[in-house]
Amino acid sequence: MALFNFFGKKEENSKTIPFQFSSETTDPSMDEPTNEAPVIEERESERKPLTISYATGWPIDIIYGNLHKNYEQKGYDDAMLNSNLTFRDMNMNIIRNKILMVFREINLNYDAMQNDLETRINTCNAAGLLTTVAELNKQMSVIKAHKDELSQLENDFRNNANAASVPLMSYECGFLRGVSTIALAGTSKTQNYKTPVIPTIGQQNIAI
Repeated sequence: MALFNFFGKKEENSKTIPFQFSSETTDPSMDEPTNEAPVIEERESERKPLTISYATGWPIDIIYGNLHKNYEQKGYDDAMLNSNLTFRDMNMNIIRNKILMVFREINLNYDAMQNDLETRINTCNAAGLLTTVAELNKQMSVIKAHKDELSQLENDFRNNANAASVPLMSYECGFLRGVSTIALAGTSKTQNYKTPVIPTIGQQNIAI
C-alpha cells in the first residue's frame, strides 16, 4: 500500500515527508511551513523529488493547520453582508462541521497506518528481523501518541476550549467587530443629520 512508502524510507531521526514539485520551481517560500496542507502531486519524468519539512511531517499537521486558521476577516465580511446573529451561527456551524470532518479523515488515516504497521511488525517478528521490528515499534509509538493528541484536540474543539477554539472564536470576534462598525456608522449619520430651520413669516421676504 502507499502508506508503506511513508515508513519504508523514513529514517530514525527524520520527520519529513517527500513531496513532488516541478523542477522549474525556484520560489524559496515553498520551504516554509504554512497553514495549508501541502498538495502531493504525481511524479512525472520531467520532475525531480524535493523533500521539505512541514511541522512534524505526519498527518496531524493538517489538523494543526486547520486549528491555526484565523477567520476574523471572514467574520467581519459576513457581518457587513448580514449582521443577523442567525447568519453568524450558521456560518460558525459550517466552519465547525468542516473541521470535524477533517478530524474524522485524519483519524481514519492513522487507523489505516496503524493496521498496516501491525501487519508488518507481525511479519518481521515471524522472520526474526528484530532490528526492523524495533524501528517499526518506534513508529507505532508515534502513531499512538498522535492519536491521543488528536483525541484531546477534537475534545477541546468540540468544547470550544484552549487553543483549539481559535477558528470559531476568531470568526465570532470578526463578526462582532463588523456589527460594531455598522452600529457606529449609523450613530454617526444620526448625529450629523440636522433638522432644517423653517423661517417665520416675519423673517421671510415678501416679494411685491
